[in-house]
Amino acid sequence: MQANQLDPEQLDRWERIDGVIYDMSPSPTSEHQRIVGRIYRDISGFLKGKTCESFTSPFDVYLDGNESGDYVQPDITVICDANKIQHKGCVGVPDMVVEVLSPRTAKKDKSSKLRAYRRAGVRECWIVDPYNQTVEVYLIADEGNVFPTIYNKEDIISVSILEGLGVNLQDIFD
Repeated sequence: MQANQLDPEQLDRWERIDGVIYDMSPSPTSEHQRIVGRIYRDISGFLKGKTCESFTSPFDVYLDGNESGDYVQPDITVICDANKIQHKGCVGVPDMVVEVLSPRTAKKDKSSKLRAYRRAGVRECWIVDPYNQTVEVYLIADEGNVFPTIYNKEDIISVSILEGLGVNLQDIFD
């Protein structure tokens, strides 16, 4: 069955990007979840007592602010506007998203999903590649620049939207 023929009523987890439904199963691997957990630990620890909040998937994000538009479940979502955090998830554009690539979803994450984030105005987007131990960081402030800054395992990423937070990739990938 092709992605645009999927019925979300028959799926446990799914996303809708540009009107196309994507199945989010099977569940991520233990390595994927380990990396998500480590990045989340660093971000959520830094945010303690601050106005921004972070969430891990499954956490619903309605990029268009309504249920009929783009609907995604980033691995990590950071939201600095409390009005966007509602019972059902984030309604509106989050400030930052992190996607950890899996073999089954990597193509979508790096193409249509990344385009949806940029189009919506997500200020910072990370694409984490566990296999090559790299992180691509896209900043929406770099208007017109579709090229990310690429970080390797030896690097520390200064999170642009969270001044003072550095994420040591050695800690994330080891």
